[in-house]
Amino acid sequence: MSIQFIKKRRRYIFYFLTVYILMIFFWWWFMIFRKDSELYRIKEQLLYEKYDDNHSNIFKEVELLSDFHERQRWMIIGEGATFLILIVLGIWKLRDIVKKEVGLVGLERNFLLSITHELKSPLSSAKLNLQTLSTRNLSSEQQKMLIHNTEEDVARLNDLVEKILLASRIGHANYGAQQDEINMSDLMLACIENVKNRNADIIIQQDIEDEIWVNGDELMLQSMVLNLIENAVKYAPTNSPIVVTFKKKDSLAILDVADDGVRIPDEEKLKIFDRFYRVGNESKRTTIGVGLGLFIVQQVALMHHGNVKIIDKSKIGKIFRVEIPYIGAL
Repeated sequence: MSIQFIKKRRRYIFYFLTVYILMIFFWWWFMIFRKDSELYRIKEQLLYEKYDDNHSNIFKEVELLSDFHERQRWMIIGEGATFLILIVLGIWKLRDIVKKEVGLVGLERNFLLSITHELKSPLSSAKLNLQTLSTRNLSSEQQKMLIHNTEEDVARLNDLVEKILLASRIGHANYGAQQDEINMSDLMLACIENVKNRNADIIIQQDIEDEIWVNGDELMLQSMVLNLIENAVKYAPTNSPIVVTFKKKDSLAILDVADDGVRIPDEEKLKIFDRFYRVGNESKRTTIGVGLGLFIVQQVALMHHGNVKIIDKSKIGKIFRVEIPYIGAL
């Protein structure tokens, strides 16, 4: 069953129920007005039957009855308007809930498709490499190449599992970041070297200020930096440099990771930090990933009293900027 079909079906059911509820409400509102008018006419008729037409009290009684009827009509209008506002607000809130539910269905489907691909690809590759090693007589160089490829597949699986575990821990209410003194400059250099070793064809230009120390969790900060750089590697055009800068400004340590890839539409700039969210349709996607990298980046930044934002470059490309306080900042 396609997501589009689910969206259409739920949308039709929602609008049908909305129209039905509003029609019932206006029908009962009309009936209350009608019954109130009928009751007023009956009371007025009883007054005329109780008094003679020439009796002076009848005019006073009719006037009092008319005033009471008018007040009651305004009370019905006021209460009806209040209930109408509450119903409209409830429908609006329900609409948001339905939209979020449909969105979660789409995210779940995308995640299942991506996680299946991300797990299957390295497992299949590693299995094929091992089968080749065990069934064929290969040269020493060929054996080394297959072993190296298998190690890369295992590393890819390990990275994926670590991302999922970290995202799960971050989502737990009782999980917090350690507060150790970290030389963030050295950590940045180590992360850049790590990415270069795994992506020989990638060009990374760096400008890292020395001796910037922060209070935080080393493993979390390392994961944040690696995810940012790997995200740029994933979407940067071939032979296009990725520029990584890390400097102090005012009271903040500012990390910029810039690439010349396709810009992110404004309406997607907040969504891409959601857990499992990825731009586009998973079944047509060519880039790897499960939609956890940028979620981890934002959550780690927030846990270190910082923030992350996306800045469009002047001509092409984008910059992911993380700002966190550094030790000694006023």
